[in-house]
Amino acid sequence: MLRVKEVSHAYGELVSLRQVSLQAAAGEIVCLLGPSGCGKTTLLRIIAGLETGYRGRVTWNDVDIGNLPAHQREFGLMFQDFALFPHMSVADNIAYGLKRRGLRRPLVNKRVTAQLERVGLAGMGERDVASLSGGQKQRVALARSLAPNPRLLMLDEPLGSLDAQLRDQLALELRGLIKEQGLSAIYVTHDHREAYAVADRIAVMDVGSVEQVDTPQDLYLRPGSGFVARFLGMTNVFPWRRSRFTEALGKAALPEQKCGDSLLIHPAGIQLGGAVADRSLQWDGVLLSKVFRGDYYDVSVSLDEGTTLAFSAPRVAAEPGDAVSIAVSLEAVIPLVS
Repeated sequence: MLRVKEVSHAYGELVSLRQVSLQAAAGEIVCLLGPSGCGKTTLLRIIAGLETGYRGRVTWNDVDIGNLPAHQREFGLMFQDFALFPHMSVADNIAYGLKRRGLRRPLVNKRVTAQLERVGLAGMGERDVASLSGGQKQRVALARSLAPNPRLLMLDEPLGSLDAQLRDQLALELRGLIKEQGLSAIYVTHDHREAYAVADRIAVMDVGSVEQVDTPQDLYLRPGSGFVARFLGMTNVFPWRRSRFTEALGKAALPEQKCGDSLLIHPAGIQLGGAVADRSLQWDGVLLSKVFRGDYYDVSVSLDEGTTLAFSAPRVAAEPGDAVSIAVSLEAVIPLVS
């Protein structure tokens, strides 16, 4: 339904987007994931009609909407600061967009009541928004965005101001509500865990370009570049050449792979100690650190002066400085573009 084709944009001399292409199908949630300044919010604003002066095309159902004003696109917007009107009640905030569209009061009241129930705030329509918690304000902002039945919902860091526990809970609620209404959505975040929980597909961005677009599962299991792997929290990226892993793989019965500039040792395929599976390689090393995370430990093991692997382990009896062995599955060795 939504298609962005070769969109470029600059703020003066500063290039913010470089020939970005992206699409979102009907009922699909696409996350724009990347660090601050990578262009994801600029792309969202271009789609919304809030940013002009770009090159390329933005179409909806194959109709170019580049010259269509923001208020005529019938898209819903939700921002990190929620942008609620402090002088209005909860119900009046939700009703604002409906009244601007000229809907009659009985229909407005009906939709407001339905949205309050949908977001878990039934009976709170008369409350002052200043008296609400952060999570409640987030729900009001979402209800206001959903009330006009938008063709596309756009969310810019909607959970960024909330604490981690509430963020995890509301991410799942957001996905459920968007799916329940059958909406397409563009969701901006810098948190890969949040993107995993919400998205059908994730577009990882860096310096104005889309590095990789994939499902959350495929993105995690097969990152395509060193940047993507590192941004997802994977640090085991090494040059393809002059690597102990390259030498070991040359002796192993490894399926034919496309050789990139570097390789990732995926942390999910590393095991501390224990029996070695058929399709794995084993090394001895020294435990550098272990950090207790509740049901697992984050550990790092030095194989030599220039090679350290970081991964998680359910149990770690050794202490930093102790000699340990590790096994690396051959499937965990992933060639990267850069």
